[in-house]
Amino acid sequence: MQRWHAWGEPLAVALSLAYTIGYMQGAWWAFACGGLGAAILVQICWQRRLLAESALWLFYVGMAAYGAWVVQDAWPNPLPTATVFAHGISIGIGIGVWMITAGLLQKYSRATSPWMDSFTTIGSLVATYWMFAFVEANWLYWMVINTVAIVLYARKFLRWGAGLYFIYTLLAIEGWFDFLSWI
Repeated sequence: MQRWHAWGEPLAVALSLAYTIGYMQGAWWAFACGGLGAAILVQICWQRRLLAESALWLFYVGMAAYGAWVVQDAWPNPLPTATVFAHGISIGIGIGVWMITAGLLQKYSRATSPWMDSFTTIGSLVATYWMFAFVEANWLYWMVINTVAIVLYARKFLRWGAGLYFIYTLLAIEGWFDFLSWI
């Protein structure tokens, strides 16, 4: 483990939580926290050979910049829904890309957990698509992905990261049931 991980990982987790809380409240500063926390996690995941996760956190650096630029005023009311067929297509594409990505990482890289690493990364991309489409079912995707991410990060002794995903799982459960209460 790199020495700076001892302070870098908790800092990245704190910034990521600040982003999530700020985003839920529509705070302008949330995207800066998200981008900085994600940038730190890019390096940590890369050094722990979680290559797909590293790429995912890099994607989130870009999404923080995009969010700061666009999403703040984009909340539709009422929120849209998607068909079961649309979810089936996105899940099918996600599974296909996951299998290809995991196979490539397993064959051509030194990734230490290519299948789980790819699952959380590709699943997060699918869930992010539904999140930016403002479809509330994104919470269901996050429940599954975050639960797997807890195991992935715990296996790499990234305890703060595992804790972050535990909290994210609880927030996803709360988000889903909060949505259901409005139906």
